[in-house]
Amino acid sequence: MHADAIGKLNLRQLALTSELPDLAPDELELGWLIHWLFVDFYAAETINCAPIYGLTARLSSPEDQKTFKNVHLLRELVKRDFHARFSGSVLGILWAVLQPLSLVVLYWFVFTYMFSRGPAAENRHYIEFLIAGLLPWLGLNEGIVRSTTSIVDNAPMVRRLAFRSELLILVPHTTALIFESIGLGLFGGFLLIRGVTLRFVWLLPFALLLQFALQVGLGWFLAASFVFFRDLVPILGFVLSVLFYLSPILYPVTGRFERFFAWNPMTPLVGLFRSAMLSAALPAASSIVFLLAVAAATFTGGLLFFRRAQGTLADLI
Repeated sequence: MHADAIGKLNLRQLALTSELPDLAPDELELGWLIHWLFVDFYAAETINCAPIYGLTARLSSPEDQKTFKNVHLLRELVKRDFHARFSGSVLGILWAVLQPLSLVVLYWFVFTYMFSRGPAAENRHYIEFLIAGLLPWLGLNEGIVRSTTSIVDNAPMVRRLAFRSELLILVPHTTALIFESIGLGLFGGFLLIRGVTLRFVWLLPFALLLQFALQVGLGWFLAASFVFFRDLVPILGFVLSVLFYLSPILYPVTGRFERFFAWNPMTPLVGLFRSAMLSAALPAASSIVFLLAVAAATFTGGLLFFRRAQGTLADLI
């Protein structure tokens, strides 16, 4: 390891190299990651990035260096997550489409034919209504459930490597958002084939951004809490099941419960997705402001909570 090529070495981090053989094999796949994580990740001097990925640009400030390292670290962790999920599978990445598709077909059949009160012709648009609400829920649910155990699942990295461990929570949310975007793209193609005009599709990035901020904030809070309270996973499963049926995913919000649903941030969020994909009426401005406030507060509060607990996480996992 050459300090002149990669930046100033931190002796405390360098002393941990003797323990690297104990790491799991899948963690050693990150070849350049091990090389980088034993430099001063937070306060390196200006480095020449040419040896890494063939880059020739020179980072001019410590903040630029940290951002550069964090982005590439996140990219490699997401790539590892993809590899771990689909390695050895016959269908591979096709499962990312088949799993939500089978769930959509099941709900569509049950709520269109089993519980339908009128002829099937009256429910011909229900499948579109269902998918537009179910896809964001599946992405949010997957990200929250997987991120809750992300610190414990990556305990060797957290204990032995000096890096921003909050990036580990971003990985399952990023993966879930990628799969959700693939599903929304396929759904958009299906709608175009059926002649639906996507007038408000420009709202889709805005809705995805709000969803990502909301679930990442929850993920930071839950991941730190799970280290202290291991019963959180079964409790979370029950809470998410209740939240699913208290959100306007399977049915529209009407009647006397409309005011109650207005306090659920999933209501305006799902409304934005349905406006983007189905050209439905936009949610009320007050509900969008409410969603913005909840997403910002959840994201900020979750990050602050995680960083406050970060110092003790390595000692408890």
